[in-house]
Amino acid sequence: MPMTDQVWIVDDDSSIRWVMEKALSRAGLNCRAFEAGDEVLDALNLEEPMVVVSDIRMPGMDGITLLAKLKSQLPDLPVIITTAHSDLDSAVSSYEEGAFEYLPKPFDIEEMVATVTRAQSQRTQHDQVAEDQGGNPSAEIIGNAPAMQEVFRAIGRLAQSHITVLINGESGTGKELVARALHRHSPRADNAFVALNMAAIPQELMESELFGHEKGAFTGANSRREGRFEQARGGTLFLDEIGELTLPLQAKLLRAIQEKEVLPVGSSETQRVDVRIVAATNRDLRAGIRAGYFREDLYFRVSTFRINVPGLSARLDDILPLANYFLVKHGREDRMLQLSPEAAAKLLAYSWPGNVRELENVVQRAIVLSNDGVIAGSHLVFDEPADHELYSREPTPMDNVHAFEPASVQRERWRDAQGVPTNPFSAHLGAPNAFDEPADEGGDSASGLQGAMDANEFRIIVDTIKNTRTRQEAADMLGISQRTLRYKIARMRERGIQIPKRRSA
Repeated sequence: MPMTDQVWIVDDDSSIRWVMEKALSRAGLNCRAFEAGDEVLDALNLEEPMVVVSDIRMPGMDGITLLAKLKSQLPDLPVIITTAHSDLDSAVSSYEEGAFEYLPKPFDIEEMVATVTRAQSQRTQHDQVAEDQGGNPSAEIIGNAPAMQEVFRAIGRLAQSHITVLINGESGTGKELVARALHRHSPRADNAFVALNMAAIPQELMESELFGHEKGAFTGANSRREGRFEQARGGTLFLDEIGELTLPLQAKLLRAIQEKEVLPVGSSETQRVDVRIVAATNRDLRAGIRAGYFREDLYFRVSTFRINVPGLSARLDDILPLANYFLVKHGREDRMLQLSPEAAAKLLAYSWPGNVRELENVVQRAIVLSNDGVIAGSHLVFDEPADHELYSREPTPMDNVHAFEPASVQRERWRDAQGVPTNPFSAHLGAPNAFDEPADEGGDSASGLQGAMDANEFRIIVDTIKNTRTRQEAADMLGISQRTLRYKIARMRERGIQIPKRRSA
């Protein structure tokens, strides 16, 4: 069936359908409304929606049943469940059946729009990655640096084997991409690759997620459900953030791996499973063994072979190729984008605590903030404050010589050479305004530096709000929570900074 860009709204209350449709349409989303679940299934025979938003209690087919039927036909379809009768059982049932999100009524309309937008974005990225990986087995794994070449060699050696692999690496380094590459190049490539992030699932639901459950095993278990082991039968099961698993579940996971069989919750009969286990963690599991939160026998079972994925700070040769890749991935087809020399220098000088994921976030923000085909240094907004982002200036030959010195040394060297005032933005802005912080009369450079950092942060927040439709969208673009954004806006108002109007749809 052809896929549309539509968001399908399912609710038996016509006034709610009308409000949701108007709000989503104002946000630039194409909508179609349905009164009942049966209508949705009939329409599904002809076309496929991008996202579905469904009420949970409706005459005839309820939202949970509709969710189950949709996910059985379209596993990658994001379905958002809404309800005026929120309770634990309905929430558990929704997530058990694979709901993207669960929104109790009355919900904030901006939150609803932001959730739908996030679901649509995830679906688009998932489809794009799947398309890329179909034609290019190394999609998104870019590695010219020697450390990544070692990873590629490890993948080549291990792909044809069936042994368990433990992937170590900091958050955001691309551990799942390595796991997918192992699967794609393995004899199991024609079967399923199933991923489970153990940090994202409530621990009380984890046993059911891993091993499945029988009908009636617990409140809300309205039908039998396969666990991830059964779903991955004949293929690869990727257990991400395995260090987050509780000790009792570690014991059950160890048995499942050793015996190659699982016991679904509420069942007395085991199920044979044939899967290859690839695990990943950003924690030191050997330290966890010493601390008592990780089982030594499970560690040796999952770490038959270990792959260490380096952080981006150890892959300097890959920073600019990755940045250019993300410019193409997230840019518009009608506009070619390129990095300015200043932007390239800032990317290379940054420490990248968030690794490749942070680099992708930075590039996405830069695309939004840029007005033409060139990404300037001022368009780069880092997730964590960094000294080298405090200065808005043209690069000088000194940059290449001292690019990797400590930031404090670079700051003092540049100040000496250029005569920069305590607040480096005062020269750029001209007359003092609400963004400027007064220099400390006692000569404490820390307060001046903090003022500069605040001024830079506030300027970025203002620019982002101007170019987004909702506060949630602005928070996502900035890489912070909506609560943090509200706090920062309150600080800005206290200093007399005018908060701009948001961009209209």
